[in-house]
Amino acid sequence: MNSNVPKFASFRPKHSAEHTREREPSPPKHSKHRQHRDEKHDDKARREAYHSRHCGYSRHQSHKESKSQDRRVGTEHQRTPATEKAQADLYIIDRKGDPANLVYGCLNHYRIPLYRRYGNGRVVGIPMDRFIDKNLSTEKETVISSGKSGPELRHERPLTSKQNSRDSFRKERLVKADANSQSDVTLEYVSLSGTGKRKRGKDMATNCSDYRSLEKIGESDDDSSDLDTHYESDAELQVSGSEITQKNAALTHKTRDHPQNLQVWLDLIDHQEAMMSLGHASISHELIGRDRRHLADIKISIYEQALRKIGPDKDSQIRLVLGLMNEASRHWDSGILTQRWKEVLAKFPHSIELWTAYLDFIQSIFADFKYETCRAAFHACLKAVATLQAGEGLSRHTILETSLYIIIRMTAMIKGAGYQELAVAIWQALLEYHLLRPDNLANLGAEADAECLRLFEEFWESEVPRIGEQGAVGWKHWDAENPLAPDPVPNTLTHSNSADSGFEAFQKHEQDRINKLRYPGRTADEAGEDDPFHLVLFSDLGEYLRILPPDIPNLLLIQAFLCFNRLPPISEIQSKRVWWLDPFLREELLDSHLGQSSSSSETEEYLPSTLSKALNEFMGCPMRHFQMTTDLLFDYGFTHSAGSLDIGFIRRSIQLLSSTMSDDMIGEYLLAFELKYFPSEVGKTAKKLLKAHPRSARLYNAYGLVELRRGNKEKADFVFHTALSIDTGSSGIVRPGNLELFHSWVWEALRRGERLEALWRLVSPKGDMPMESRDRNKAPDSAAILRARTTFTDGNDHALSAHDYSSAILYTLFLALLTYLSNNQDINSALTVHQNLSTRLAKHNLSQSPVAEVHAQAVAQLLAFHATSAPIVKPALLRTNLEPLIATFPNNTIFLAMYAANESRFRIEDRVRDILRPPLQGSRQEPSIVRWFFALFFEMKRGGLVGSTAHSVRALFRRAEASDVGSNSPALWKSHVLFEVAEAEKARARQATRSAKRGKGGMVGREGKGGIGKEVDEAAGRVKDAFFRGLTRLPWCKEYMMLAFTHLRDFLEEEELRRMYNVLVEKELRVYVDLDTA
Repeated sequence: MNSNVPKFASFRPKHSAEHTREREPSPPKHSKHRQHRDEKHDDKARREAYHSRHCGYSRHQSHKESKSQDRRVGTEHQRTPATEKAQADLYIIDRKGDPANLVYGCLNHYRIPLYRRYGNGRVVGIPMDRFIDKNLSTEKETVISSGKSGPELRHERPLTSKQNSRDSFRKERLVKADANSQSDVTLEYVSLSGTGKRKRGKDMATNCSDYRSLEKIGESDDDSSDLDTHYESDAELQVSGSEITQKNAALTHKTRDHPQNLQVWLDLIDHQEAMMSLGHASISHELIGRDRRHLADIKISIYEQALRKIGPDKDSQIRLVLGLMNEASRHWDSGILTQRWKEVLAKFPHSIELWTAYLDFIQSIFADFKYETCRAAFHACLKAVATLQAGEGLSRHTILETSLYIIIRMTAMIKGAGYQELAVAIWQALLEYHLLRPDNLANLGAEADAECLRLFEEFWESEVPRIGEQGAVGWKHWDAENPLAPDPVPNTLTHSNSADSGFEAFQKHEQDRINKLRYPGRTADEAGEDDPFHLVLFSDLGEYLRILPPDIPNLLLIQAFLCFNRLPPISEIQSKRVWWLDPFLREELLDSHLGQSSSSSETEEYLPSTLSKALNEFMGCPMRHFQMTTDLLFDYGFTHSAGSLDIGFIRRSIQLLSSTMSDDMIGEYLLAFELKYFPSEVGKTAKKLLKAHPRSARLYNAYGLVELRRGNKEKADFVFHTALSIDTGSSGIVRPGNLELFHSWVWEALRRGERLEALWRLVSPKGDMPMESRDRNKAPDSAAILRARTTFTDGNDHALSAHDYSSAILYTLFLALLTYLSNNQDINSALTVHQNLSTRLAKHNLSQSPVAEVHAQAVAQLLAFHATSAPIVKPALLRTNLEPLIATFPNNTIFLAMYAANESRFRIEDRVRDILRPPLQGSRQEPSIVRWFFALFFEMKRGGLVGSTAHSVRALFRRAEASDVGSNSPALWKSHVLFEVAEAEKARARQATRSAKRGKGGMVGREGKGGIGKEVDEAAGRVKDAFFRGLTRLPWCKEYMMLAFTHLRDFLEEEELRRMYNVLVEKELRVYVDLDTA
């Protein structure tokens, strides 16, 4: 037996004769094809190498063979020259290269191993606390970050590490034994799974895909070393990864077979994000940093390939170019992007989509932004849209809406850059020129534009009060012979104080002039006389007046004016609500909800025990979005505080418009506005409007709602009953003009909990209820209920036949309420009534229209009433009915608030987080800015007791800022900065408390750099990091930059404040005061 023990001498080199015989080692069993040296050798060798890696060959055996061969070859090289045959075995000539070059234009990144440098990212010659930032570094540049700059580079704790929880920790599960397998209990070993060992042979190639196949792209080569256990995440990844790669291959083949099919290309492009997520613990893994840039590079390559093959279809080319430029913004530098945009607009000069995307780019590119350049781009876009003609898929209404949208964006940018007088003057001129034109010029049409402009120039240069200013009567009532110019504005601006420091004086004087120089000045004004931008001449406005046609719809222009002033739209179903989804135009802030404590006592306050309290909490989200109706306008329409709006200017403007126009929608809007900001004067305004329009059911309804919201229930009942009884001779069917009034009357009783009273009102559509209260203490008889049902059914059928969907929704709501109240609050029967209307709308392809959303809001209103008034309600009732509504209308904050309120009662809130997450890969619909804001609002409301912390809120902020819609939102960036400031103030307060305890001799924990002092430094670093990242995305927003001189004064050094002032000057933003002379 000892003879079989190997001696170390056996490893010594053999004699030359013996070595000569072994110079050409025999090939392995599975490598017999290597004897051939013809042209087919290369393909076979590559396939064999591929199969040995991917088709089950034992790595251990291959590794040993390769090591022994290397050893023998090395010995032979020292002794004698190798033969040509032996030299050829050392390498393989690749004549075809990596097939990924044809697909992606680069090597297959999934097959390139990571190169790990020694030192964990440190660089020789620089301090040890400096690292190479792997997330920010690219192939072209290396970013060095400091380990003290923030929490990103700190060593993560194993239990709190997100990466470990998602990618490293994998749950083991036992594999159920195969019932058909027969184990031999007499054996002294346990046989392994049959899949762990395969017979080697040439037939192995039949079970594996060819190396050119796309099915293996991105799959991991690592196998589990323990074949008795499987890993949960691995099992899921193998199944989903196989499906993803197969789908990728199928989509690739479709693009080759049908290269002019746009949808196939878009599907392939969308699918690349799922391909990039392969190898992570979850297919829905969120890509960040280099992965996002790599994904953009892949998509750009596919977009360019699609553009070459899509054909001559212009619409398809435009959609592809839009996607290409969107991805290019993540990968190309500003110079290349600017040049490419010029080429694109020269090729497609009449594309509205491309022009609006170009405006997003030119307004948000920090490196090249200049105010005058940006304004010129907006003006060029307006000219391009003005030349469009109706037809070819574009209606005249769409062209008008686009022109107004560009004007809103342009004036919002002008105001944001500090030139607020010009922005206000443009809207004053548009409203006066189009809505307050003198009667003798109202119907002249386009042929008299030159004369109208000449007369309007006289009106403007006369410097009389204009719309929104004190004493304004409008161009319509202007007397050219006796113009009444306003009194000169005295100079009340603050002046320099020697006691103030340079930056403090600069901030004080700037803010004073921003507040006092809001409106266009006059030549006689003392304030702002030395400011050339304060006086706005007609020559600054004439070019914008020629853009819009004289017959533009009045309500459309007023809606645009309200959007510019950050106000909700008028309660009109067909209003252009998409304007209120633009992140450039929404300025609501989360600052009033930031920094909530996560202690259990305060967290309980944000976990309401009743649904009604929870619903009120979540409806308080500052950024709201829904189809505006009259009752919602009075309840949830206005969110801004009085200090953030110029409420006096807005009120005077709406008052002048309502007095000169016959549309009672404007009067209704005025009452809702005054109820919010001027509650003591709204009663006078309502009576004045009703005196001018005595038969307006809409104004009576608005007045009744005003009295209800002020707590005058008896007066409100009298207003409703009187208005319904005006037309005593009308038929049984409720007139369309009275439907909203009747709706408010019924719901007013339901909100008080008087269900029987509401039922009596439903059966009395003309207000003719029994006068005696004892007659109303019992339910109406079946005959009265039948008459009401017939009335509502006939009205509903008539409205549907006339395509009056607004009336049809109200009739359906009345039918549902009648069914609900007369059947012991049977909610399922009432929902069936609503479902019938939903089916009718779906048949007319209106299931996602504004009409369908208004109907869905009516369903939600009924569900909310039932859930808050019924003794027992299953949470599944609201959940199952709300989830389809949220899927159809994902930006409606009413549905989101109801869903969050329903789930928050039971502290099972992961459902809310799931429903607020971005859509899965492959979806082209990204969350809107409203949806991001609601997700942040919900995260802040949850509290630490249920898993919400400052870190989770911060992570959500960063996810939102990384998205396309959130990256350019001033509201989002400012809210994030204020959040970090609040957290830093908390850290400083904790430091002061501990210092006070230490001074009194109390026991204190960690101190100095290792304790609370380090926490304060890190919090200050996060404030600066958030601010400067936002600065690069908001180069036009002066208000955001001024945070450096207000909220961030204690966090920035003087040199950093000086650089911020230089940025204001460099970007050509409005600066009233010179910093050196402040």
